[in-house]
Amino acid sequence: MITKRKTSVSLSQALLEELDSFNKKGNVSEFIEEALVFYLTELKRSARRQRDIEILNRNAELFNKGAEENMEFQDFCPFFRLRR
Repeated sequence: MITKRKTSVSLSQALLEELDSFNKKGNVSEFIEEALVFYLTELKRSARRQRDIEILNRNAELFNKGAEENMEFQDFCPFFRLRR
């Protein structure tokens, strides 16, 4: 069972009117909760992508060296030359 806590949030009238135009269920609390879950999921995904990019950038030189060695091997190996 999920425990919920009551909280108070102040929103501008314009934001509430826009929310109402998309809120088909009519339950503002539910709508805001779903929106927050979606937004937090996107923030986590973005943070993971940023960490992945940092890892790739830190290791780019090593990856490039491996790719160059692979290309050199393909040029050396007659089997690969025949397939081109």
